[in-house]
Amino acid sequence: MAYNPDEPIFDVQPQTTIKPIVGIDEIPKKWWETLFYGWQITLVDFTPFIWAGMFVSLAGLPETVVPTMIRACFLAMGVGTLVQTTLGNRLPVVQGPSSAVLTAMGGVTATYGFPAMWGAVFVGGLIEFFIGSSRILGKIKRFIPPVVTGSVVATIGFVAARIAITWIFTDKQPLYFILAIVSFILALVLKFKGKGMISRCFVLISVLVMGVAVSSIVGVYDWSRVAKAPLFALPEIFPFRDVSAKGMSSIVVFSLAAILGGFTGYIGSMFESIGDYAATCAVCDTVYTVKHVNRGIAAEGAGCIVSGFLGALPVTSYTQNIGILASTGIASRFVTQIAAVMFLLYGLSPKLAMMLACIPRAVVGSVFIISAGLIMFSGIDVLSSDKKGMGNSLVAGTTMGLAVMIPLYAATAGAAWIKGLHPFLQMYLTNNIFIAVTVGVLMNVFINMILKPKNA
Repeated sequence: MAYNPDEPIFDVQPQTTIKPIVGIDEIPKKWWETLFYGWQITLVDFTPFIWAGMFVSLAGLPETVVPTMIRACFLAMGVGTLVQTTLGNRLPVVQGPSSAVLTAMGGVTATYGFPAMWGAVFVGGLIEFFIGSSRILGKIKRFIPPVVTGSVVATIGFVAARIAITWIFTDKQPLYFILAIVSFILALVLKFKGKGMISRCFVLISVLVMGVAVSSIVGVYDWSRVAKAPLFALPEIFPFRDVSAKGMSSIVVFSLAAILGGFTGYIGSMFESIGDYAATCAVCDTVYTVKHVNRGIAAEGAGCIVSGFLGALPVTSYTQNIGILASTGIASRFVTQIAAVMFLLYGLSPKLAMMLACIPRAVVGSVFIISAGLIMFSGIDVLSSDKKGMGNSLVAGTTMGLAVMIPLYAATAGAAWIKGLHPFLQMYLTNNIFIAVTVGVLMNVFINMILKPKNA
């Protein structure tokens, strides 16, 4: 059978209540609106500060590595997003540092050293690129019907909500909680009572008013850090070539054990991305096709290779951005490309990056919780579009239940047990989306394709 890149993943396209105001291939009518929408994206998809610090802690590296890695991650976000939106699946998908890959790479670095980690980054990126280019993933469409995809999208909404809550409670001082509550209320008022640009840019306006203006007035916005940061700095190729780990001083070392360990993170990243592409198509009211999967994964692999040269963490699709698409209705990939250029500017200008970094995470999280809720219900809409029956109910219920509760158990009562498992199992049992995709596919195969209950 000839390859058809436009073949739908689903036999019947799921319908959601979310309809975009500006379509994927459309451009906002006014240039300044485009800039505002792009800037709004960068305020939410702004986590290199978090992931770079987490990686350094996991890897046992010196804190002096963090500032350079943060700038490199912004550059990689810009390049990766441009590749994805221009040559990849051409969806409004933002690429950024992958939590799944950084967790795996942190263990690799701690065990085998920094140069071995970069070898794992390059080889993993190449493998991911060839997997996408081979069109293998596009052939799995019969295993991800709407009941599976809807469950994954709803789980992504849960993950987005967890991110938002984590940001809200980053600082336990009462003042930050007050800022979060006021920001949440302001965002709702702007979204539902505002008109035109005010309603569509409710995230940006809320964050700027509360995160910059009000935070400056109450003294929690640190302008001194902004003043100290340089305005411009050129990027470097292999910026960590002088960093020595485990006695190794070379730039890149190719170790089979390190490559295998690192690729477990790439597996989780690819599973996450397949779910993210489905969610993006759902909130953008577009048909999810095999080319979105194949080209998307190939583009991500290419982005990861570039990340290695820049000294950044490997990139993947960002769940947060789906929330922005759902809540604003601005699905234009051109706007996402503008955001990509802004990420490049953040990487070239430490001062610009620091200005955003100083916005209290509590403010951003409180506004983002609205977007997370919309993602959850878009997943429920997709679920509702599939046929009703005991079989699908079990697939969806089991998938979402395990995807939400296993990582919660792993982080609480089961934390000691999890630490004693193989690194791959640790990654799997703590990744909501990875669990949702695998459990959803397996449950659908076992119940709907093997058992075939009459009332399914």
